[in-house]
Amino acid sequence: MKLRREPGFDPRADLAAIARFAAAWRSQFRQAPLSYAPSYFKAELDRLAHAHAYRLYLVTRPAEPVALAIIEGLGPEDAVDLMALAPGQGPDLVRPFAASVAERRAIMRGAPETPEGRGVFAFLLGEPSGMAWLDLPAEGLVLAMARWGHLNILDPAPLLAQRLRRLGRRLAELAAQEAGKD
Repeated sequence: MKLRREPGFDPRADLAAIARFAAAWRSQFRQAPLSYAPSYFKAELDRLAHAHAYRLYLVTRPAEPVALAIIEGLGPEDAVDLMALAPGQGPDLVRPFAASVAERRAIMRGAPETPEGRGVFAFLLGEPSGMAWLDLPAEGLVLAMARWGHLNILDPAPLLAQRLRRLGRRLAELAAQEAGKD
């Protein structure tokens, strides 16, 4: 992870906290060594509401997060605007508060046991504490980057280079397969 400038926080500690939060969230729906109740997430939201500054992490694979963007320097007004981009947010930000453990697990019946982890996941972290996993649709992610992308402290060059190398290898494999057909 290459940063454009030195932040006043530890991004690796934040990513570890995101992984723990994702595991806690998953425990509501799947068997886990330790299961978290919705009240745990409500307490996180309460702490988030009292934060004076916020950071937005856009990551892939929340269980083992890889940061795609780290937006630093958001204020309380920005956090409200950001939450407004997520559909169905508000008092029921952490859903389902009212569902029983059996009902939450029933939601996941039929879902693969191991999550694919595809997509971009948004986590809002408060300073000094608090965290929320925002359900931002693709449009919300684009609007968030359009509005606050200039605050991104993560240098995207290494990520883009990695993706281009993977694309190059895949294209070479496809070319070799096509050449083998002739």
